[in-house]
Amino acid sequence: MDADQIVMGRLQDKTVVVTGAGRGIGRAYALAMAAEGARVVANDLGVDLTGSGRSSETAEGVVAEIQSLGGQALASAVDISDPAGAAELMSAAVDHFGAIDALVNNAAIEFRGTLEEHTAENWDRVMTVNTRGTLLCVQQAVPYMRAAGQGSILNTTSGSFWEGIEEVAAYSASKAAVFSLTLSQHTELRSSGIRSNCIAPNATRTRMLESWLARLARESQRAEEEVAEEYGIQPPENLAPLAILLCSDAGRHISGRIFEVQGPRIHEILPPSRGICVDREGTAWDPDMLARSLGEKGAR
Repeated sequence: MDADQIVMGRLQDKTVVVTGAGRGIGRAYALAMAAEGARVVANDLGVDLTGSGRSSETAEGVVAEIQSLGGQALASAVDISDPAGAAELMSAAVDHFGAIDALVNNAAIEFRGTLEEHTAENWDRVMTVNTRGTLLCVQQAVPYMRAAGQGSILNTTSGSFWEGIEEVAAYSASKAAVFSLTLSQHTELRSSGIRSNCIAPNATRTRMLESWLARLARESQRAEEEVAEEYGIQPPENLAPLAILLCSDAGRHISGRIFEVQGPRIHEILPPSRGICVDREGTAWDPDMLARSLGEKGAR
């Protein structure tokens, strides 16, 4: 980011709240949006991938980067999965910068393990941060946006929920919920001038991919950069231009949309649609007929 860019940008004089802003995709968003003139509220608990540990230095680090380049930013280390924390985050944004023009829900944790290894505790922890945290931030930001008659909410989903990736059941389920939440937000909030969209990052070089990338490199006895290129693993910065558009006035007509960013390509991901259809004959379903019909029509 060049300090000369922090003037009259696409997000000039807008306040953007970014959760999970200290590292990876969130950090890339925060820096890029500051470069477009946004006043950034960078929220990050500084936890590890499973949600353990806590440090305010993570959020403070990205804020220091922004400020060193002439941008405006405020650090926050509140827990957005707690109602009081989400409320404190939004009130801090308004108290410090006077408004909330855009909210980017990016904070997430994961658990890696088989279905049998997903305990109730780690399932709930992932759902609490990824899904409840997103909802709580939306709930706390919406009143300020309603009062202003405008606003943009950008959520984060993942292809893991529709691709059936193994050993991330809780994470995948949480991201399916965020996908659905985005559609509900659009339906409920569009009449108030608040638009809702969602980005699904394809394979991106963040902490969540580092261990997988390192393992592939070891097994193939190649450099990580070579493996990353082969698998099309993109840098976090590749997602920022779309996020900027969706939070800016240029994207004011875009709402209720889910976009997957995959290197040089962006796909729009459509809501689930109905597939095969079997019509009942008579007054009751017959299991034998269903076995024949669904087996034939559902074969892949």
